[in-house]
Amino acid sequence: MSSDIRRRSVLAAAGLAGAAGSLVLSTPASARDTQAAAGSAVNTLEAEDGYELWLRYRRVEDARQLKRYRAALRSLVRQGGGALQRSAVAELVRGLDGLLGTRLTPRSTAPSGAALIVGTPSSSALIRSLVPAADLGELGDEGYVIRQVTRHGRTSTVVAAQADRGVLYGAFHLLRLVQTRRPIDGVDITESPAAPLRVADHWDNENGSIERGYAGRSFFHWDRLPELDERYTDYARVLASLGLNAAVINNVNTSADYLSTPFLAKLAALAGVLRSYGIALHVTANFAAPIDLGGLDTADPFDPGVRAWWEEKAAEIYRTIPDFGGFLVKANSEGRPGPLDYGRTHADGANLLAGALKPYGGVVMWRAFVHDSDKEWDRQGYRDFVPLDGKFADNAVLQIKNGPIDFQVREPAHPLFGSLPHTNSMIELQVTQEYTGHATHLCYLVPQWKEVLDFDTLKAGENSTVARVVTGRVHSYSHYGFAGVMNFGDARNWTGSHLAAANTHGYGRLAWNPELSAPELATEWTRMTFGNDPEVVDTVRKLLLNSWRTYEDCTSPLGVGYLTHPPDGSVTGHFDPSPTTTTQFHHSDGTGIGYDRTAATGDAYTELYAPATRDAYESLEDCPEELLLFLHHVPYTHRLDDGTTVIQHIYDTHFSGAERVGQMREAWRTLHGRVDRRRSKDVDEVFGRQIDAAAQWRDTLAAYWFGLSRIRDEHRDWIQGAIRPVDSVLFAGEPNTVPVEVANATGSGLRTVTSIEVPDGWRSESATVYVASREAETAKVTVVPPEAPALTRIHARPTAGTVRVLGSSRLGMVQAVVTPPASRCVHALDAGTTTSALLEGYTRLSPADQWSDGAEFGWVGAVPEASDTGLLDVLRRDYVRSAASTVLRLKVPAGRHTAHLLTGDPNTFNRAFIVSVDGVEEARSEQLDGRDFRWLHVPLDGGASGKDIDLELSAKEDETWHLSACVVVAD
Repeated sequence: MSSDIRRRSVLAAAGLAGAAGSLVLSTPASARDTQAAAGSAVNTLEAEDGYELWLRYRRVEDARQLKRYRAALRSLVRQGGGALQRSAVAELVRGLDGLLGTRLTPRSTAPSGAALIVGTPSSSALIRSLVPAADLGELGDEGYVIRQVTRHGRTSTVVAAQADRGVLYGAFHLLRLVQTRRPIDGVDITESPAAPLRVADHWDNENGSIERGYAGRSFFHWDRLPELDERYTDYARVLASLGLNAAVINNVNTSADYLSTPFLAKLAALAGVLRSYGIALHVTANFAAPIDLGGLDTADPFDPGVRAWWEEKAAEIYRTIPDFGGFLVKANSEGRPGPLDYGRTHADGANLLAGALKPYGGVVMWRAFVHDSDKEWDRQGYRDFVPLDGKFADNAVLQIKNGPIDFQVREPAHPLFGSLPHTNSMIELQVTQEYTGHATHLCYLVPQWKEVLDFDTLKAGENSTVARVVTGRVHSYSHYGFAGVMNFGDARNWTGSHLAAANTHGYGRLAWNPELSAPELATEWTRMTFGNDPEVVDTVRKLLLNSWRTYEDCTSPLGVGYLTHPPDGSVTGHFDPSPTTTTQFHHSDGTGIGYDRTAATGDAYTELYAPATRDAYESLEDCPEELLLFLHHVPYTHRLDDGTTVIQHIYDTHFSGAERVGQMREAWRTLHGRVDRRRSKDVDEVFGRQIDAAAQWRDTLAAYWFGLSRIRDEHRDWIQGAIRPVDSVLFAGEPNTVPVEVANATGSGLRTVTSIEVPDGWRSESATVYVASREAETAKVTVVPPEAPALTRIHARPTAGTVRVLGSSRLGMVQAVVTPPASRCVHALDAGTTTSALLEGYTRLSPADQWSDGAEFGWVGAVPEASDTGLLDVLRRDYVRSAASTVLRLKVPAGRHTAHLLTGDPNTFNRAFIVSVDGVEEARSEQLDGRDFRWLHVPLDGGASGKDIDLELSAKEDETWHLSACVVVAD
């Protein structure tokens, strides 16, 4: 059985590659034949901004095909129906007007000729006469029939359903057929969704930011609602076109504000728009809401007052939003409040909310993502929830991520799937590309999702696939389905990158029918988004289907996973390669690589699977190679099935992956003239950024693992430079020595010359060192920054004749902070805790430094707190902070001076920092991403004889300011 598991994985990959075809640099012959004509045609294509996504209703080009569609759909008949059916008819009118150039006016009686007839048996006598009741009876409220029926010599195309919601989904399906130029003569389609819960999860915040959002800010304007925006209607149309029927509109890391009485009016207005397209509004609930909103001193689920508060809140919500869907909850994970805070279980917490919602038909989606420590991360969800199986309410459903870690480019299917026969379960997929390249990398995730959905858990025997589990076909669940963390923002094209919308489309279509294949969906999306030109369809389809494996090769070999920039709350987190700060996940050392999760010698993660899977994962011989380093720690010289060593595979895939990204751009460029100029240019520019990012991944990881293993690449020679330490403080106006470790990955010794690439106004002197083959030496390079404080990226540039240099490696780049030496400062204050490391010559500024007579500096009144993260350099690693306005008094000598204040956070967001003097704002830093810092500059006037000056440090309401350093120098 174990060898079968491995073989299935290989065959699935082979099948996908065959379906996708290969991506090559050469222009297809047919494209070359029409290049000249296409080049002149570019000006005739209407420029598009991507706002319509896949709901583009462009005229059918083929005259004969257009004639057939017009003949079949020459009129539109609707007899009755409610708001959802009206939305369906409005979409048909809009779509057929664009596709056929026929402006249809809905009528209530059948014409003498062919017609499109839509409705339900209860609303339409025509539907009752054309579609037998038995054909609709098993489809539920969301299923539909699309069928051509001939009666009395008259042919009608019918979209029929048991309920209006099904009519709406059927209408979008019919339009999809025309958009993709599928014939409708003799059409006979019956469909219903595989799962009742098909959810769009938004990680949007009240302030307009989006956690893990890469397409601008939130388009939910809470500051304007209940005033409505046309975009809300288009959003609802887009979701309904995919068959999605629910939306969670706020972040899983949420405040309680969304449940407050004033906020409900905003939610109700939005819910009204969504309702007309069959979408139920849900809200992420903060488990501590009874404390934050209700003024209680506890959120204990066993407390009668807490239970009463939730019951009253649910009643209030349903009075305002009668079709409210329910709550999503993240509890006791990554610092979120939850029932475990009171000695209760996850089931106790979920059942508390489920009980409050049950009288109204609401559902609680309780996230199974629990992350307290990196060491237990892979097993914690399983160990927390399996013992609770059968203890959750029947209107509670566990929302389980596709893998045990966190949306990595490669990880096994979560062992919870199939392990909860008595607990409703649904799958959570991440449409936004948090770990798969943001909106910069093309990474079509449908093949990844299909691999997870098709994984056989074997927990209830063969064919207990994840897809069957989450569609209720393995266990008798009452609630089950799909949740997708969305990639929408206020960018005009919704997803930041035009091609990223393919993931949105693919998620929604799989949620409706997980049996659809990746090639089918890639083709469908391309046709609907870019048209039906065969060259465009073939090229874009190949780009999509090959992109996941290309991204994996560029970034994370053999399942090693989690090599990105350390986690933080910023939009830049989880993008850049950062192997030196993520060693807890890949366990690389001088001899080997990989995380041992075996029962024999590791953390016993493999024991969480069915016996056959466990045995395959446990065995080095039978473990699927794409998961090798997720499950095993192996020597760099361990040989794969093809005879290649692990280290050589790492080198080869990173170089070939980066090369393929370049080929992707060239393939896209062959479509010049076949795609409108605006989108053609937009996508080309994004590919340019992806090429740069792929080079950075290639050089960083090749340099990192050569540095550890000192095993040369069998096919390539290079040298590399790494600045040590990776985070530096440089003194302004003085010579600073920057140590650069130069490593030689060639077969012979080399004389190397290393310089530092610096900004204008700096001085730099190169250093020469001899480096033996497979060795490293330190070159000490001198740099002299200008005298002003600054934050500047410097880049080590070693050379050795014509030998290749891994010049894009992040190991050779640092963001240096430049600060004046203490000898040139009136005040040189390094802010932090009383025990933090101190910059040479600087004076500590901690919460203990209160102002007193005769002091040179100190806090007046309230004092801040202090933190030391241990990250970055001595100046940036620690800081003082406060949510309150705080006064720092400085003794300033006579004359004009400037105070320079350094703000930022080594780990996560840093909110706005405001500095005022005498009540007048002098400087402000807006929100900064993690590891991003700013110097603020504040003029100070000591007058003729010197004086004490108060710096008022503050932030925006409910936010916290940070101060890492304060230096005062004479002008």
